[in-house]
Amino acid sequence: MSDKGSVANWGRHEAVDLATDELLDAAGRAFAEVGVARATMADVCRHAGCARSTLYRYFENRAALHLAYVNRASLRIAARLAHEVPAGTDPRSVLTERVLFGIRAVREDPMLASWFTPENMAVPVALSSDSEVLAALTEAFTDDVGLGAASAAQRETQGRWLLRSIISLLAMPVDDPDEERAVIEDFMVPPLLGEFTTSGRARRTTLEAGNG
Repeated sequence: MSDKGSVANWGRHEAVDLATDELLDAAGRAFAEVGVARATMADVCRHAGCARSTLYRYFENRAALHLAYVNRASLRIAARLAHEVPAGTDPRSVLTERVLFGIRAVREDPMLASWFTPENMAVPVALSSDSEVLAALTEAFTDDVGLGAASAAQRETQGRWLLRSIISLLAMPVDDPDEERAVIEDFMVPPLLGEFTTSGRARRTTLEAGNG
């Protein structure tokens, strides 16, 4: 396809965001067809119906395209969290359920799950330093659960801890769902709440005994 034809085709995209979304959708189709690691910029262009010069105007290289794809998926999951797992009276439970929801959302999407295989892990690792994703995830997970006023630096640290912990569980999953829940509740959530207290499993046992 000539650059002239591509420019005419893509001229309808007056907003950069619209063009970017269409190209990332095409990238998703290319990844599904030939695999994330093997998909080339040419494959993405073929699915998008554009020339390479068009694609390179939006993404300087394949690494940038990969990062943008996972970035967008992460932000979309973050946007669903408050609706899917509304705030309640117990911040620990809300945060635990939100982390579990985020992990489940990735695992249930074959395209997203594929990023956490050994050959593709460079992209999720790079994502853990993306300030936009860190801010969005921290806000989505914690803003309405009463963590208290934290400094910008503290909130960034919270987001980095949360994102890296989620990436670790996606890359090295715990086979037993109950054990995975306990790991999240006992070790991931307490630092976000500024507490290191009785384990979630022991805490649940105590609560159940009190209600018995």
